[in-house]
Amino acid sequence: MVFRFCLFLFILCASVLTNAQDTFAYDIKVKFKGIETSKNVQLAHYYGNAQFLKVDSAKAENGIIRFKGTQGLQGGMYVIVLSPSVYYDFLISGTEPQITIEADTSDFINTVKFTGSKENEILYNYRKYLADKTKDAMEVQKVLRTSKEPLVLEENKRKMKAMQEEVNAYIKNTVKTHEDTFAGKIIKINMEPELPKEVPLLPSGKKDSTFMYRTYKNKFFENVDFSDERMLKTPFIQNKVEKYFKDLVFQVTDSITTDADRVLRLAQKHKDVYRFVLWMMSNKYENINVIGLDGVFVHLAENHYLKNADWLDATQKAKFQERVDILKPIITGKVMPLLILQDTLGRDVNLMDIKSKYTLVYFYRYDCGHCQDHAPDLMKFYEENKDKGFAIYHAGTHETGDMKEELEKTKGFIKKYKTEKLINVLDLKLRYDFRKRYDVYKTPTIFLLDSEKRILAKSIPLEDVKGFVEFHEKQLAAKK
Repeated sequence: MVFRFCLFLFILCASVLTNAQDTFAYDIKVKFKGIETSKNVQLAHYYGNAQFLKVDSAKAENGIIRFKGTQGLQGGMYVIVLSPSVYYDFLISGTEPQITIEADTSDFINTVKFTGSKENEILYNYRKYLADKTKDAMEVQKVLRTSKEPLVLEENKRKMKAMQEEVNAYIKNTVKTHEDTFAGKIIKINMEPELPKEVPLLPSGKKDSTFMYRTYKNKFFENVDFSDERMLKTPFIQNKVEKYFKDLVFQVTDSITTDADRVLRLAQKHKDVYRFVLWMMSNKYENINVIGLDGVFVHLAENHYLKNADWLDATQKAKFQERVDILKPIITGKVMPLLILQDTLGRDVNLMDIKSKYTLVYFYRYDCGHCQDHAPDLMKFYEENKDKGFAIYHAGTHETGDMKEELEKTKGFIKKYKTEKLINVLDLKLRYDFRKRYDVYKTPTIFLLDSEKRILAKSIPLEDVKGFVEFHEKQLAAKK
């Protein structure tokens, strides 16, 4: 009896272990016609529109790839990656334990079949429909491009209009029918907002020329569900936000910050979505090469990272605060902070005392290769522009702290590169930390100032200064 009981217990435990090994939180079986045996295939998901994050890999065996794991997959748009340029996407809502995908890779959209995933049936029925209608539209477009018969042209214009109305109705109905599904949200986010057909009149009787623009802008995000974190694992939120700022927002600091606050309020419906959208914006505007938009990053850091970013620890917040403290006093449009350096005789030279229409503050290092290479270009620029109201405050930065050595090497630079005609200065009194005071992390770094020493541009390449000043002066003339 004891032997039989032990044998029974052994069989029971073995059965439990076997079942546990066969049970996975996700099990995705992919049957691709034409895929080579033993090919290594990756499973990944989108994160924004610029990258795939790998979550699993498997080898093809007899045309079958099987991804499986003991931790469930979060919802999002996933991709089966055969190579960097060949991949196929599908949806995971976060509730499907098993999915089977069958397709011929030579015609994926028209041959793909899903088992165990209503979400992908909805998405790919929609994609197949659009693919068919696109073919029909191309045929009509061909007639419109080639025919010269008025009746034929008129008939095909009616066809095109009717086709567009049919497609719009199909999409609306699909979204309405499946509004509670992830696929429905994916289709909806790609819909354009519906606009009024009539433009209202102004009190003068003329049509309001900006009405459609304002309405489109106000309604632009109405089809985006910012509360659904699964959208982060798709390209669509990033695409929408980038399109909004590229096409609908005037590229001046005040407009950008106002619209950034608006979009971030929408994104606050989910903490992770807010965090992603804030990262997108700050990453773009901290590193943007458009002159005059440096205030955008400062605004985002002050009003969002330092106020709302509870995911940052104390050290990370301190770094943001340090960047704000450095950048805020030197935002384009502000007067350059006090800068009093010394000439090679030790005399103070106050930047504010320089009387010129424009001043280039040119931070450099005597041992900087780029500074040495560009010294002839700097002197050429000076000779060509000195009679146009330009002065160059040629500011040597220090690192050693040995100002006797710094002075001698600076003098050597001035002599070798013939910069005597410039206002050659350095910080003999060690008053300044140029990195923390003027954001000089590389040399040369150039600030362009007007006659009142307001910052017109910073970190501007020398070769761009002349063109920028011409543009600036045209703007000033247009305002008069």
